[in-house]
Amino acid sequence: MDTLDKISEIYIDALSEVITKVTGISFNVSSRQSENSFDEITGAMYLNGKKNGMLFVTAKEPDVRVICSSMIGVPPSDVSKDEIDDTMCELVNMTAGSAKLRLGNTDYMFSLLQPFVIKGRYVSIVTKSITRVESGVLTNGEITVRIKLIY
Repeated sequence: MDTLDKISEIYIDALSEVITKVTGISFNVSSRQSENSFDEITGAMYLNGKKNGMLFVTAKEPDVRVICSSMIGVPPSDVSKDEIDDTMCELVNMTAGSAKLRLGNTDYMFSLLQPFVIKGRYVSIVTKSITRVESGVLTNGEITVRIKLIY
């Protein structure tokens, strides 16, 4: 296993733990794949450090609605679009914060920056330098959340 495999495991584990802590819903990593597809709602953060990168957490709106509902304690039908966006930003922020603690003083240490939301199913990220995409799929059988890390 190379360094980026280890780094991506840190982020995948961080996201899984964050979702479980804030919702009480347990997720399993169903696959790790190097692909670059996105779902309807994507939370993102630029990772600024010695090694720059991008973190993405992406899911379908109904799945984010259930996660948000569990986080704020209201029925899914009462969750607003703004709360869905806030949920994605919060998942990215908490995942990045957890990963940052785990990365310690490695070359992959970064500054926490403002998370943001991208909407749309046909998003693609193109960079000018050679990059590597690491991703994982977390699911509990009903809800699916994808995480992508680009370095």
